[in-house]
Amino acid sequence: MSVAGEPKTVKEKKESVKIPLKKLKRLEILAKEKTTSFLQGHRRSIFRGPGTEYADLREYIQGDDLRFVDWNASSRVPFKLIVRDYEQERNTNVILMLDTSYSMLLGEPNPRIKMAVEAIATLAYTVMNNRDNFGWVSFSEKIHKYIPARGGKTHLYHIFNEMMKIAPFGSTNIGETVKEIALAQKRRSIIIILTDLHGNLEEAMDGFKVANVKHHDFKLFHIHDPEEFLFPKNPRQVKYQDPETGEIKTANFSNLLERGKFMYELGLEIRKINEFKRKVRGLNIEVIDAPTTVLTEKLLLTYFGSKRRGLVR
Repeated sequence: MSVAGEPKTVKEKKESVKIPLKKLKRLEILAKEKTTSFLQGHRRSIFRGPGTEYADLREYIQGDDLRFVDWNASSRVPFKLIVRDYEQERNTNVILMLDTSYSMLLGEPNPRIKMAVEAIATLAYTVMNNRDNFGWVSFSEKIHKYIPARGGKTHLYHIFNEMMKIAPFGSTNIGETVKEIALAQKRRSIIIILTDLHGNLEEAMDGFKVANVKHHDFKLFHIHDPEEFLFPKNPRQVKYQDPETGEIKTANFSNLLERGKFMYELGLEIRKINEFKRKVRGLNIEVIDAPTTVLTEKLLLTYFGSKRRGLVR
């Protein structure tokens, strides 16, 4: 996105930037490896049934798969077999909304944004192979990039190219972004919001309430470092970074006043995030706690879980 007042020619030049094909292919290889590893460990629990949508009952025709015989229905029709007739599922739209605010640059041992991009690439690759459609949104104070859901490898590389150009900045405005994207979808979709929940959450619920009227299958992922909210062990001095402004601050723990202030501010942040998550759950929206170490697995489990339960039609 260009800054306000930037000449049109500069904007067009920025939009034309392409990531080298080798880098896109490396990201695809990484996504393929992670997908294969995941499926090998979860195949039994994920793939139940024929992967189709139930349609009707009909009389058996020679060559039909006997696994689809409805024995209860057949017992009521003398000398005939009745089978369950299935129709192929409609392609599901999966929209992934990624928080690209400044705080996503933070994280140990790897920045949250790096872990998020790898996880999203894996999900996008999986969705493509499952013949579903994948869309992508980057946002902070506003939407910076929106790619509507489509299928195919060309579309996959288009999303990879945009993700690898991300330069996180600004604060987070989840509510307006969720509302805008939800209203833009012409059919019910799986909408996954991936954010570290640092920022102004006070007004976000209004956006979620409006978006929820569209009856999409919303999933709110709270991405964080495994030890982000743990108190440091026996420190004399702690340097920390404001997640939204980037300001480096220092707390001298030998000073009881500074120590108490740090603990108080940490407690406020934890309570603010937990209260927001509680309110979102009150709208019957699933909230997933997602440490960066298991983010990829949780994204894939959520996608396959929604597909298996048939929550989106």
